[in-house]
This record gives sequence, C-alpha cells and structure tokens, in this order.
Amino acid sequence: MQAPSRPLWTQCGAPILLIGPAYAGKSELAMQALRPDLAAVVLGSAPPEEPAFSSRLAQLQSLRPPSWETIHAGKHLVQAATEAAQANKGGQILIDAVNQWLAVVLLGDPESSHSEAVRAAWLDEQITALIRVLGAFPQTRFVLVSAEVGASPAPARLPERLYRQYVGVTNQRLAAVAQTVVSVQAGIGTVIKG
Repeated sequence: MQAPSRPLWTQCGAPILLIGPAYAGKSELAMQALRPDLAAVVLGSAPPEEPAFSSRLAQLQSLRPPSWETIHAGKHLVQAATEAAQANKGGQILIDAVNQWLAVVLLGDPESSHSEAVRAAWLDEQITALIRVLGAFPQTRFVLVSAEVGASPAPARLPERLYRQYVGVTNQRLAAVAQTVVSVQAGIGTVIKG
C-alpha cells in the first residue's frame, strides 16, 4: 500500500492559515509554505525578551533561511503587516502567531484602565484591519499561524475567557478569507480548505 502524497505547501493558494494545538508543528510547516530561495518577512508577536519565548524563537529563527527578515511586531501586528506588504509587494510574509498577538493585546497589560468592552471593540477593529491588509495585497503570499484554544473548561477570569473567545472567532474570520486552511496535528498538516 502506497502512503498518501503530501501537498507541496508552496503551491497552496494564499493566504494560508495553519491552525492546531500548541507545539503541534504549525510554525515549522508554515515555513514550508514559503519559498526558501526568496526573501520573506516573519512577523512575530511573542515578546522575545521573555525567557519562556526566547529559546523557542531562537530555535525557529535557526530553521529559517538567513535572507528572511524577522520583525517582532508585538501588539502592532496590523501596522507591521501593512508596512511589510507595502515594502515587499509580491513578497512573502509569515505571521507567527495570531493567537500570541491576541494574548499580548488582551492579557499583556493587566493594569490597563480600559474596560473589557473597550478592549474587545478595539480588538475587533484590529482583526478587521488585519483581514483588510490580507485583501489589499493579493500578490503578497501571506502565511498565518494560529493556535487553537478552548478544548477545556472556561477559564475563571474574564480576560482569559475573552482571549479564548477571540482566538476562536479570529480563526473563523481568517479561515473565511484564506484560500487554504491547514489543520496541524502532531506535525502533520491536513488541508481542510483549499
């Protein structure tokens, strides 16, 4: 019996959204959706100075071609995506990861005086703006990574519940505009749209 063939990820239509559990291999597979012989911009959202992220970020960067530029966008992901797309029309942009961006925005400033409703409204605007960027640069190859959360009981604290809700809603909204959606489990990507 012959094993099923795996897609050539660089031939999948973009935007491409890769979703799945934490450490399932989404980031590694996302790199395979970009051509290594062409320049690319990687937009990260995790704080690189935090020890919990620094070793993982260094590991991922070591897997990328040296010609790929890495920008740590943090909560300014939409602005960074816009600027990268404008500067590299027809280029390649990897956003890793949407869920981490949501965590930085929603959970990164526990002392924020803004109400949850104000933060949720601002975040909704930001998600709409990100989707607008994807549509405004159709020649740019966007690849987005986002973890799935929410397969456990609802968190007790409102910010964590809001985060879980927004990851699910954002993944749905991005999947609606993506040409290709890939579910990643145990390092294996399965195309569920495209």
